[in-house]
Amino acid sequence: MFPFGHFLYMPLSLPIPIPIYNNTFPNHHSLDLSPIPKFNSNIVQQTLSHRFKRTHNDIHNIHQKKRFRYSLTAPTKDNNLSRSSKNAVMLLYEVKPSIEYKLVCQTGPSHRPMFRMSVEINGEIFEGIAQTKKEAKQSAAEKALESFSLSNNNLLNVNENVKQMNMIESNEMCYLKQIKPNVEFKEIKCEKNEFKCVIRFDNKYFIGKGENKERAKTQAIQLALQKLFENNPFSLNLICCAYNFGDYIEKCIEKKFDELTQHDFRLKRYRVLSGIVLTHNLNFQSMKIICLTTGTKSLNENNEQLVNDCHAEILARRCLIRYCYEELNLLINQNSNESIFEKINNTNRFQLKSSVSFHLYISTTPCGDARLFSSDQIRSIDLKHSLMKSRGLLRTKISGNEGTIPVLAHTMYYNIQMLDDDDDNNKQLLIMSCSDKLCRWNFIGLQGGLLSILINPIYLTSIIIGHSLCNNNHIQQSLFGRIEQKLNHLSAPYGLRRPFISSINNRNVQTMSRAPICSLLWNCVDNKCEIINSSTGLTILNESSIVSKAVLFEKWKNLMAKINGNITSISYSDAKQLVVEYRKTKGEVNKAFENSGFGRWAALMK
Repeated sequence: MFPFGHFLYMPLSLPIPIPIYNNTFPNHHSLDLSPIPKFNSNIVQQTLSHRFKRTHNDIHNIHQKKRFRYSLTAPTKDNNLSRSSKNAVMLLYEVKPSIEYKLVCQTGPSHRPMFRMSVEINGEIFEGIAQTKKEAKQSAAEKALESFSLSNNNLLNVNENVKQMNMIESNEMCYLKQIKPNVEFKEIKCEKNEFKCVIRFDNKYFIGKGENKERAKTQAIQLALQKLFENNPFSLNLICCAYNFGDYIEKCIEKKFDELTQHDFRLKRYRVLSGIVLTHNLNFQSMKIICLTTGTKSLNENNEQLVNDCHAEILARRCLIRYCYEELNLLINQNSNESIFEKINNTNRFQLKSSVSFHLYISTTPCGDARLFSSDQIRSIDLKHSLMKSRGLLRTKISGNEGTIPVLAHTMYYNIQMLDDDDDNNKQLLIMSCSDKLCRWNFIGLQGGLLSILINPIYLTSIIIGHSLCNNNHIQQSLFGRIEQKLNHLSAPYGLRRPFISSINNRNVQTMSRAPICSLLWNCVDNKCEIINSSTGLTILNESSIVSKAVLFEKWKNLMAKINGNITSISYSDAKQLVVEYRKTKGEVNKAFENSGFGRWAALMK
């Protein structure tokens, strides 16, 4: 016999009563069976108990739910902030990118907890309490922002020096870690509230001092970057540039390309688009587009009348050389101050003006080593091992194809399928990849051998890469870092000039259509488009291109005749022998690749 009151027996035929936790109904006619036209979820929410669903409006007024949003911009006339303004958490991250929020404790019952979040700013801790972690972070961020300086109308007025210091710290520190992944930081506290930060890489030490840790670290980072970019100061300025110049350059080049190809749909097809722009004092609003080029093909021909490498980056560099010849003629013939060159005192040589800088844009990653995936983006162990085995190697192009193959492929892979020499569309060429050529240009310049007789080396200030699956750290290693340690003592005026590597934020979807056989070329000197058939190396009219070696050699002879007299009888090969210092530096760079185990630089047979 069970004790009375512990169990309740009822017939199964009776209806099971439904518990009602709130006897207050919106309509007191509870037994009204008339059909309800529309289900009202608010009635269900009002009838549910707190132990089933925690309501958010029980202790917070609905007007208090709307958090105040801070903005760095001035208020409108009605003292309302724009809808696009950022909340306190986002704004605090911009001012202090390295902050971290911590959960201090959680109190209250499990069905109605209260969270306490904290954040530390300049040694001071700010806490926020709310029913969710997100709102607690918001509250803590609001208090931290208020500590800087708040005006009467609750608008944030951040000190410009503090903002600039943190912007420099975030941008420069990230870029320093990309260039030197093995960099080490060490903080030292001295007497009289003075802090020191020591940065070490490549057996070099840089010491920064300041009244707090952040200032000491920022000074040490700046000293390290000044040493790395001492020969290319414009690149250092771009690191701290808040203006997104990479997207602007891409937009201008794409717009110019659309204007040139608007009347011919066939010319709009491309796989790689490249261009070079010129700026004065990094003023991108008044920049000048030097050239636009497309192309992905090459051919194994060593003829001055032909263009054997029709890749977009290579054609852009040839257009830059043609532009330099025109600027030198402008300076010599008219002695014009509008030229980008100036004469070096007591010599017959010229150099770029200090305000001039060149920027290379490539719509995709250069072929060769830079196009290999970085190790942190590879999930397959076998693929990772295979790519790491060929990382940094010199690579040559393939005829009729966009791929490359290492020069050491025969010794690295014993079971490699040999390329068919009889198949012209799948033939290994003696033309180095664009990654390898860009790497060498960063040491010897883009001006080439003949122009080196007249001018000092020309280097790129920045390289903007559009559709890239690789991170900037790997691209930097490919474009200069892999042989940097082997070339510390190149004779002046040659040496490493680190370009600023920039990527595009708003990347368009790259077309996967088959690459056209023709390359498009436009330059500001001739101001007209030229189409090169990459299978022949000539234009579609079977003429030599305006950027072929023969045409550029004629430009050089005419210029030399105005400076040093008549030398029209000299041949191209004899003229190349005159550039002793340039050829010596090029040989040292090629030797650095070989000594690093990356292979021997290939060259076309003469």
